[in-house]
Amino acid sequence: MSGHTDQLPRRGYRFHAAVPAILHEGGRSVPCGAQDLSRTGVLLVGPFARPASERVDLTLKATSGSHEVRMQGRVVRVEPDEEPGELRVAVEFVDLDAAQKDALEVILARFLESHPPGGSLDSLKPGTPPHEVRKTLESIPLPQRISLAARAAQKEREFLRQDQHPAVLDSLVRNPNLALEEALAVAQSPYLNGPTIDLLAADPRFNKDESLRMALATNTRVSFATADKLTADFKLPQIRKLLTKPGLSQPLRDKLLKRMTRG
Repeated sequence: MSGHTDQLPRRGYRFHAAVPAILHEGGRSVPCGAQDLSRTGVLLVGPFARPASERVDLTLKATSGSHEVRMQGRVVRVEPDEEPGELRVAVEFVDLDAAQKDALEVILARFLESHPPGGSLDSLKPGTPPHEVRKTLESIPLPQRISLAARAAQKEREFLRQDQHPAVLDSLVRNPNLALEEALAVAQSPYLNGPTIDLLAADPRFNKDESLRMALATNTRVSFATADKLTADFKLPQIRKLLTKPGLSQPLRDKLLKRMTRG
């Protein structure tokens, strides 16, 4: 079950928001939230124990509480949630009969009446926890985030630099109003790709800044050629400082050590 809505076919479109749900497992019925709901599966989030079997029973409810459907699913992924004591369980629906499919359609329709697809950064405030920022970003279609990043104002850039999609970060790097502090934050992202690192390394707005060059040189996605170029003119104090940074590749570390021994 993918969380990238832009890659899903129309019939599998996922609505990233919570629908009331109940997980029935081991003789217990635990209320939880249903996220990434589609016609083929759902992501359950709640304070339940790891399912003991591959098959689970669950109930989905309309947000108004006037309609519900009970069905079976196959567990495809289990992972901890950001909230302590909660799990995220991805479930693929199995053996749905005609009545269950119809009921699911009603729940999706009722949800869309009150929560149209798509999201906005307007609801986020400075200091919003990263997991909440990520949930909001994931609710916005990828093309919209890419377009927004290219022209975003400072408030929007604060959140977009936390995006986990390389295309959004690439668009943000190209934003003419990107500030040095923001560029430094982006440079440390593990979601940058090689071409975007090269673009940021060559950007005349920032390429003289030592902190940015070190951040890019120690990014796990940087190529050896780019990292070598970024550090080629470093003096001994800068090299010593760089060698203390995590993420430095072994080939570059070896080359820097040789430069130190030569003085």
